[in-house]
Amino acid sequence: MNEKILEKANQIIKKADNASFGVIDDNGYPSVSAVSLCYPENITEIYFTTNIGANKEKRLRQNNKASICYFTTTNNITLVGEAEVLTDQETKSKYWQNWFKEIYGEETALDYCVIKFVTKRVSLFIDGEMAEFTLEK
Repeated sequence: MNEKILEKANQIIKKADNASFGVIDDNGYPSVSAVSLCYPENITEIYFTTNIGANKEKRLRQNNKASICYFTTTNNITLVGEAEVLTDQETKSKYWQNWFKEIYGEETALDYCVIKFVTKRVSLFIDGEMAEFTLEK
């Protein structure tokens, strides 16, 4: 694995406001939607929120395989892995952002949950350089 391109990828996701997240729907097809991120540190583990009962949450409970993609005009970071729905209050509080009030009202809202995405496979195209690799945990 090229450490230089990995560090560039980590810097890009730290600045990202959003990303595209793909899950598998009830018919076995990929379904992609935008997600709001919760301060990602690196590409190995990413957190974002959704509503309990939303399509992403329901679909992840049936099939936890997922993909997330960050992109800019010239860069692409595609991650494939597994996701889980977290509803414990400690996690919800840890990842709460003030602007979530517009969506959930408060961090104790019953319909607010956090999605934890763990990367298994990475595909990068950054500054004209390509890299593909898997992550061992």
